[in-house]
Amino acid sequence: MIDRTAKYWTGDSAEDITEWLYEYTEDPSMEVKPIICHACGSDVFELRIDANEGFVRTTCAACQAKKILLDGEEIRADASPRLRKCAVCKTGRTHNARVGLIRRESGDVKWVYIGSRCTACGTLASYVDWNINYGPTDEMEKNI
Repeated sequence: MIDRTAKYWTGDSAEDITEWLYEYTEDPSMEVKPIICHACGSDVFELRIDANEGFVRTTCAACQAKKILLDGEEIRADASPRLRKCAVCKTGRTHNARVGLIRRESGDVKWVYIGSRCTACGTLASYVDWNINYGPTDEMEKNI
């Protein structure tokens, strides 16, 4: 359940990210997908993000498996990702995360949002979003 009483909203669980992303984007057509470790099934990650490049790499908190999300491999050489700590509690280094996808009429993705929840204090946030100006996006979507 989302607590909206403070300046920054907080959530009890990873599922709250989905509701928060709908409120944040104000787009009810958005599709939201969870980020889950393919190695161990955990949903808790360190996030390394380059917001200028639209690059996201996760490191699983349980097994340390690393994964570059979406179309990040294509821009990896140009990216300078930084570890994201919670902007509110300043100590939270791990997050639950979801990918929000807004689509064109063709079905291809036109906008990506990465929503997160600090596992230390529950703060809900989006550290990065970006426009997709190519298609098809099928291969990119397989990399979540």
